[in-house]
Amino acid sequence: MIQLLPETTVELSADAALQTAPDITYDQFEALLAEKLELLISTDFQQFVLLLYKVDVSEFKIRQILESDITPGVYKKIAALLIERQQEKIISRKTYSQPPPDDGEEKW
Repeated sequence: MIQLLPETTVELSADAALQTAPDITYDQFEALLAEKLELLISTDFQQFVLLLYKVDVSEFKIRQILESDITPGVYKKIAALLIERQQEKIISRKTYSQPPPDDGEEKW
């Protein structure tokens, strides 16, 4: 899903209040997001939860990650989950957004 990275980066950066370069790679973005998540979890847990809510990440999946991994790498796993979910949302919007039917009548 690398082709969705620019759109994913823009949307998640806005939600997480991150500054990113237009040519950021997946690994760079994942690391940057992981740093932000670590900061949120340790200083502002409510903002972390709000971010998860905005991106619509499964609470069950987050709990699984947090219960199975207590290493610093846990933040990258959560970041990857957020990126994956954002890409799913982008694909869904593209798949289900349809232009209005053209019935031949002039529209105002």
